[in-house]
Amino acid sequence: MYARNTEVQRIVRYVIDGTSVSVIGQHWSGRTELLRRVGEALRGIGLALVQLRGIEHARPLEAFKVALPNLPANRRPDADLSAELPRAVTELLSEGPAVVLVDDIDLLDEASWVLLEQIHKATGVPIVATAESRGDIDPDERLLIRMAQPVVKLTLDELRLDAIHDLLEERLGDQVAPSLSGRVHMKSGGLPGYAIAFADSAKRRAKIRKQGSVWHDGADLWSEELEGAFESLLYRYPEEIREALEMLVATGPLAVDQATTLVGQEELERLEGRGLVRLFSAGSGPRITVNPPGISDYFRHRAPSVRGIRLRQQIEEVLGPEFGIGIAEQPQVPRQFADVIPQPDIPLLARAFRDAFDADLGRTWSNWSESPSPGNGIAALELRLTGDAPAGQIEAIVAETELDAAAPLEALYFRYLHARWLVTQQQPREAVEATLAGTGDLGYPAAIEALTIGFHAEQTEITAPMLERIEEIAGLPGVEGDVGGLILIAMHALGGRPATALEQFAKLPNTGWVPRFAAPLRGLALVTAGRPQEALEWASSQLTVARERFDRSAIVAQAYVAVMALLTMSRYADATAAGSIAASGQFQAANLLFGPDRALMNALAIAARRSGRISSVGTLIERGASYAGRSEAVPMGAIGFPAALVTEIDGTPEETSASYRALAGALRERGYEFSAAGSTMLAMLLDFNVDEAIAERARLEYLGGTVFLAYLDARIAHHTRDAAGLVEAARWLRREHANDSALKYFLAAARLYREAGEEDRSAEVREEVAALMTSEDPATEIALTQVESSLGFTQREREIIDLVAEGMNNPGIAAALSLSVRTVETHLRNIRRKSGALEREEIGEYATHR
Repeated sequence: MYARNTEVQRIVRYVIDGTSVSVIGQHWSGRTELLRRVGEALRGIGLALVQLRGIEHARPLEAFKVALPNLPANRRPDADLSAELPRAVTELLSEGPAVVLVDDIDLLDEASWVLLEQIHKATGVPIVATAESRGDIDPDERLLIRMAQPVVKLTLDELRLDAIHDLLEERLGDQVAPSLSGRVHMKSGGLPGYAIAFADSAKRRAKIRKQGSVWHDGADLWSEELEGAFESLLYRYPEEIREALEMLVATGPLAVDQATTLVGQEELERLEGRGLVRLFSAGSGPRITVNPPGISDYFRHRAPSVRGIRLRQQIEEVLGPEFGIGIAEQPQVPRQFADVIPQPDIPLLARAFRDAFDADLGRTWSNWSESPSPGNGIAALELRLTGDAPAGQIEAIVAETELDAAAPLEALYFRYLHARWLVTQQQPREAVEATLAGTGDLGYPAAIEALTIGFHAEQTEITAPMLERIEEIAGLPGVEGDVGGLILIAMHALGGRPATALEQFAKLPNTGWVPRFAAPLRGLALVTAGRPQEALEWASSQLTVARERFDRSAIVAQAYVAVMALLTMSRYADATAAGSIAASGQFQAANLLFGPDRALMNALAIAARRSGRISSVGTLIERGASYAGRSEAVPMGAIGFPAALVTEIDGTPEETSASYRALAGALRERGYEFSAAGSTMLAMLLDFNVDEAIAERARLEYLGGTVFLAYLDARIAHHTRDAAGLVEAARWLRREHANDSALKYFLAAARLYREAGEEDRSAEVREEVAALMTSEDPATEIALTQVESSLGFTQREREIIDLVAEGMNNPGIAAALSLSVRTVETHLRNIRRKSGALEREEIGEYATHR
């Protein structure tokens, strides 16, 4: 589906209402393609179109001459075209519903602009026009908002990661690995024109490779072909703008006052107005970075030049010698996770983390090589557990770090990191435990025992004797009690006692090293306790800390918490967005006990499956499988989980539910109660059984999973056609912020009441729906659109929608309902007007059985 279909639908609705639309976007933001789609949609519902295009420095009336080369047909050679064109165009537009489409209206010649204004005033015909975004608008600039009445302005934002992924799959003609779409999204800044340029050039230059039916990224996506793409942007602007951008690329992200000092306030504002720089928050305050991020690739790959040397000297003179040494690239930091990381910021943030990781790899290796001390060894080893380490470096660090003179706590942490690496290498448990124990007494025997129990709990099982012992260790003072307490929290949360896990946090110190490792566990405990909104808010607050510290493993952990929380609330598109940062960057959390790397990819695969992005499922599962030695205990982290998920695509509902139930049984035997409950819930989504649901409800009530009880109550009431029970369950879901599901079950209850002839009660439920739709905590936009449409369709329209969903064409529908084909077409036009759906597949999405 076209990524900006929602915008197309909005524009079509505005035009049908007689409203003009001004579409503003950056260079290569897809304005022309959007206008083409709008034209197809409007032509499809019977509107006459006049399509113009602004041509810079064109001759008078050139836009109309190009658009209407055959008008007027009987013009005398010496006729005054400026007199005949208005009359001919006005006659064309007056014959019936019509619209004028103008691409690059800001580049219209003066005569064409005047004629367009005259036509609009004479006929009232709506205009849809595109223009390039800019902050330094001249008073005489040709903008639709100064001509048309009424008019709305629509700004084209950068595409989200999932939209770029779909665009690349369409362009490359097959599936695309998330790592490839993530890198292209990062480099293009979400601008579709640049994403296509990267994909096309990478394919032609063999920068990407195809394995089976999946395209994978290579070491470097840049090729000389891309110079033209970025020069088409850069050479639109004068020399001083290009030089300012090159200096900002060379320095990397700067504080606003430093950027102002370097390029000047006026120039900086001009760059921002054109979308060539972005403002973001990181560390001590706002910073400036270049946009789209691929601009830095362009300057990085240019040959050394006298001009480049001059600009570096200028940077050093203004900012000092620490700047201008080499070409850096730009990071970006988002706002709230509850906003699910603003999507335009994802590429910049991912690039920032990549740049920081590459720089830290060199710095930590250099420091360790000069002095293989425990501190340098810990810094180098932990960093390499959060990404792809150069070959041989980890082996060297664990073999040659001088631990003899290490402080006991340093030596303990080094042993822990060494053991974590061995786990990722899938070494035998005996080797891992031997590394933890080491050869010398550090004075922390209970902490080493607790870690040993934790490694066993995350990979193999959680047993009552293990819990009993870890509780004893958690009661000890100092480091040993802190280590035991953290592991106890994880074991309680995953073993089905989330309330006990949350109580344990009060016993941990809130200073020192403990909060860093406690933060992801708190989010996990909130998810397992069935409190997804709190988990999401917690992830939001912790993401702020992680981004400012460039803490890669914390980003993964908090993304996992957010994705799981959003999945719990049935917000699948938002879950995909929340995982975008981890999918864009090459982040890992192998340094964390109960690390969620594999589980996060599986959770994103579930989100992709539920939101209809089937092509992404396999590549996400494949990426998850590449994270060897990650936790089996965390929800969706079990090695057997992907096999069950794949049956959703290839098997029947009965086969899939059987796979999930078998997995649940195996997890429950290992003591992973919460993961088992999750697999059981997935099974019941596909093959619901009331008796099983009642039994599972009793188990979940004991575990304390609040929102999961609400879901079960809703499913039980829906299955038994209990309208009152549905209303109570929907209210409960609303209290837990699972508002998309609340709307679904409110509407189901209203329908049951209506079918039973209890119209008053049905109306009361619809009032609750209306209240939810207008509340400060509404459902997602997708759910609201579906609800609004489902309430507005007539019975006949609903019948036609159902038949469209079954694949019937218009004559078939006419025959089935004893209508004329023309009547069916009229109903379809009304359905499109109400829903905004353009294609038949989209209309089918509103079928009652879906």
